[in-house]
Amino acid sequence: MRLKRQWQRCLPRKRVNKMRKTDFTRDQTINIAVKMGKILLKSGAETYRVEDTISRCCLAHGYEVDPFVTPTVIILGNEDTDSFIRVSRIGYRSTNLSLISEMNRMSYNFSKWDMGYEETCSWLDKKWRQPAPYGKWAVCLASGIGSAAFSAMLGGNSHDFIAAFITGGMAMLVLKQIAGYHPSAFWENAIAGVVIGAVALMCCAISIQCTMEKIIVGALMPFVPGVPFCNGLRDYMAGNLMSGNSRIAEALLFASSIAIGIAFVLRVWFIWGWDLWR
Repeated sequence: MRLKRQWQRCLPRKRVNKMRKTDFTRDQTINIAVKMGKILLKSGAETYRVEDTISRCCLAHGYEVDPFVTPTVIILGNEDTDSFIRVSRIGYRSTNLSLISEMNRMSYNFSKWDMGYEETCSWLDKKWRQPAPYGKWAVCLASGIGSAAFSAMLGGNSHDFIAAFITGGMAMLVLKQIAGYHPSAFWENAIAGVVIGAVALMCCAISIQCTMEKIIVGALMPFVPGVPFCNGLRDYMAGNLMSGNSRIAEALLFASSIAIGIAFVLRVWFIWGWDLWR
């Protein structure tokens, strides 16, 4: 009897798969795919990643679509006689890698998704409204530390380190304060450039040991649009020429707006007759 029990314990147990496949209609599948695409675009994902995610989600339930995605719009359709067209626009974009990772994981597991349609839409709407993972003060502190570190890397002294910390933190704080008014990205970066130039000039006026170039360049680094530029290059390599052009042009426009803001402050300082370079 004891040997029988030990033999039964050695037998492999059947695993119970708790995941169940939920069947969605075509409209439900498309709605979910569009919501996922919007979250990806809003979070700063590449265009080819958004198209691949939408196609994978629809194919997981047997529906073939031809997505066309740009940095501001998602268009879905196919070549069937009873074809449909779904258009969705994206007005604001940021960078949130955690949301990109969640949507990517969901797309690969969508064939055995265990949530119903209403529950899935509610979950995606919650992710869409999810605030930034870090608060205003944490971002300002990180911006100041990054600015100070870059200033030190460029050979700045202790005065430059402190001045770059104040300049980068103040510029990010002003940017967060005016974000509630929803200005365009061009004016946001231009205002950040104005703040960087003004605070750097004040620091140099207070301490003669501060170096203008190292403070400004260090404070600029947190605002450099490196992610849009890299995404544009990746879209180019993936064959999405229109999206690549758009993202690279956007990155160059952001960089130009920051330079315009700094140049404006320096020009005003020079016209007023103050000593620009100490």
